[in-house]
Amino acid sequence: MKNNIKSLPLTIVAVSKNRSKSDIKRLFDQGFTIFGENRVQELLTKVDIDLPIIWHMIGHLQTNKVKFAVKYCAMIQSVDSLKLLKAIDQEAQKQDKVMPVLIQVNITKEETKFGITKDELIPMINKAKELDNIIINGLMVIGPNTDDKDKILTVFQEGNLIYQELKKIAQSNLNPIFLSMGMSNDYQIAIDAGSNMIRIGRLLFSEY
Repeated sequence: MKNNIKSLPLTIVAVSKNRSKSDIKRLFDQGFTIFGENRVQELLTKVDIDLPIIWHMIGHLQTNKVKFAVKYCAMIQSVDSLKLLKAIDQEAQKQDKVMPVLIQVNITKEETKFGITKDELIPMINKAKELDNIIINGLMVIGPNTDDKDKILTVFQEGNLIYQELKKIAQSNLNPIFLSMGMSNDYQIAIDAGSNMIRIGRLLFSEY
């Protein structure tokens, strides 16, 4: 399964939540270089791994943890509010860097998921024009909590439609090149719907 996933023509983020450093090293040795963490506290226990790992923050990020995510991550995928986006911009300015981010969109409006609604996206993008130390590189979408593949596909297809609309209005700090959709249980559906970045944990680490 690892080899099959590795051969896919898209960006693969290995979700290392609750995985040990040795597990991460073994997966890195197989050619996976981008790893995603859900919590800053856990990220901080792993950033000292002596490997050129590219870290992504993929879980809900509290504003009081932003400085660590900006310092150690190459991308923050889970930006779910304008308040958080501004906090990232301010911290990136302090650290003299431009921070790539993805906006998390909660298409299904499920209360158990973070993310803005699709109607909030363009107003948020417009307000982000004034932020100099972030670049919005696309969207992150989480599939619905269901086993119905048709419902999952519908959500991911809508995510792709929103992504395509963003690409039409690219501007100074809006460069949508990533549509991050799909995890271990629904990544193939996400790919079929147009995802070019998947977040895989269980399938990649299943042998450890």
